[in-house]
Amino acid sequence: MRSAIMRQLRLFLVVLLGYLCQVCIMPYVQVGGVSPNLLCCMIAIVTVGYGRLRALWVGCFYGIVMETLLPTVTLLNLMYYPISALFCSVFFADKSASRLQYERSMGKAGRNRSPYIRILGCTMVNILIFEIVNVAYMYLGGTALTMTQVGKSLTDILATTALAGLIMYPVRKLLGFKPPREEDPEKQRFGYQPRRV
Repeated sequence: MRSAIMRQLRLFLVVLLGYLCQVCIMPYVQVGGVSPNLLCCMIAIVTVGYGRLRALWVGCFYGIVMETLLPTVTLLNLMYYPISALFCSVFFADKSASRLQYERSMGKAGRNRSPYIRILGCTMVNILIFEIVNVAYMYLGGTALTMTQVGKSLTDILATTALAGLIMYPVRKLLGFKPPREEDPEKQRFGYQPRRV
């Protein structure tokens, strides 16, 4: 009971620290004139580590605080963070035991991919959605799109994904996750460890 409470407290503190670093430190960290989005990295780490419900919760938290304290386009942050977190959790969260068993019964591998690869993929999809929405808002607002804006969007996608690669190991360790271990291929395929004679 106590360890579960401590784990939830650690998650809340890491999520809060992610927000504080985004608003206090990240404006001064720029790559090609663009600040990476730390919140997308944090959402990806929570999505892979905790699953769909916590990803939605963290997305809602970030959306509310960003909309309240750092408003940009009306309701953009409030809608983007939870919807993007929920969308990405469908593809990048751990598969349930029943889903893995179903895949194994169909002759597939039936395993979860490396959490580090999924974090990078989730971050890239999150920031890609963010940049598509930003470019669409600019275009609908009457701004002519130039190659400079497209270049900055691509820079943001690459910089944010690289940032996720830098922070995913320490953040997962801080949250109490152990490095993934390699499973026996026979155990992955059939769901049991064959006996040795």
